[in-house]
Amino acid sequence: MTYRILMMEDEPQFMSEVTEYFRGEGMEVVGCVNGEQARRLFAQQRFDLVLLDIMIGSDFNQGFRVCQWIHQKDRSVPVIFCSARKDEMDQERGYEFGCHDYVTKPYSVKLLHLKIKNMITHTETLRRSGNTLSLQGITIDDERKTVSVDGRAVHLTPRQFELLQALMENAGRTMSREQLLTQVWNYGLTDDERIVDRHILKLRKALGDRSEEYIRTMHGYGYCFVKEG
Repeated sequence: MTYRILMMEDEPQFMSEVTEYFRGEGMEVVGCVNGEQARRLFAQQRFDLVLLDIMIGSDFNQGFRVCQWIHQKDRSVPVIFCSARKDEMDQERGYEFGCHDYVTKPYSVKLLHLKIKNMITHTETLRRSGNTLSLQGITIDDERKTVSVDGRAVHLTPRQFELLQALMENAGRTMSREQLLTQVWNYGLTDDERIVDRHILKLRKALGDRSEEYIRTMHGYGYCFVKEG
């Protein structure tokens, strides 16, 4: 099976390097240079992953808007931002808009390919599992990517969903920040452990008042989802 990647990039050098290298690794890259083209292609074709530059021409936030639009259409397709903007606030915004990773330019095309390959494999595994997991009144559905708390639907970002899923699948075990980075952020694609803390804080807020009862901070170690009983 040939994996298909949608890449929005207005710098020909990056587009050419990625397209050529990925083709040699059996992946097809479909390129576009702005958000209008990206949305049209995504609506018309099947893609396994999307690469987005954030700043296109003089538009500083076009990539963010395209990412948001893509997740409204299909939340199961991973999105990676590839941007020259290295500021931490930009990276935080990227995750808030639902990206699965944020890669800064210049990047290694070889490493980018490995990251994408692992991310697609991970996403396919989740799709195939298609099972429902329930603990402490929380139910997550892998196939539909939905979450409910005591029967109430809860909206989570893709990253928050994966973080909750990792904790629930390892209920009763303390998971270190490093382990969560490896499992949730697709095998260590980022080494900023503070990202885990920020996402835990927002996940707890989304889940409601009782969240600290079942997602506990294990000081000096990490986090643990408490088993019932």
